[in-house]
Amino acid sequence: MKSVSILPADSYLVINKSLLNDNDRLVLTLLYQPIVGSIAISLYLTLWSNIDKESNMVEYTHHYLMNAMNSNLDEVVLARKKLEALGLIKTYYKNGPTNKYIYELYSPLNPLEFFSNPILASSLLSTIGKKEYQKIINYYKINKINYTGYENITSHFSDVYMMSIKNINDVTENDLKSKEKIDIMV
Repeated sequence: MKSVSILPADSYLVINKSLLNDNDRLVLTLLYQPIVGSIAISLYLTLWSNIDKESNMVEYTHHYLMNAMNSNLDEVVLARKKLEALGLIKTYYKNGPTNKYIYELYSPLNPLEFFSNPILASSLLSTIGKKEYQKIINYYKINKINYTGYENITSHFSDVYMMSIKNINDVTENDLKSKEKIDIMV
């Protein structure tokens, strides 16, 4: 990892490398925030709000970021490093008269992936304690229902819709955004 100095005048772009949704906000708050802290989650959410829905190419300065978060530059950099360490963002740097940064946002893990990751699960447990940890586990647990005597009568796609394949444009998976995640770098 290269250490570079950062100035408030340095600019940045935010690139959305994933499909982010409201459930991700809840996961960030319940599962990640106790580990990384509120400033790091604020940084993630602020960068998320910086994404231009049309072009993804609006440039901001770190001065703007500091003002938006009501934080100093050292706090922003520390928060960024915490997010990088958990695989939520990647940072790219380009030296110049005014340095440029690119922040790529990645989806948080879903609850099953999070709790299956021994590093994240144990970090959360040690941060919030066993009682609160169990409350969060219970929040995400599926209620057990007795289906005895019930018959599945769910309709299939072909039962409801008539389908004819005509003029479907060739779209590859590389053309579309998906839930992109990056692993924790140890």
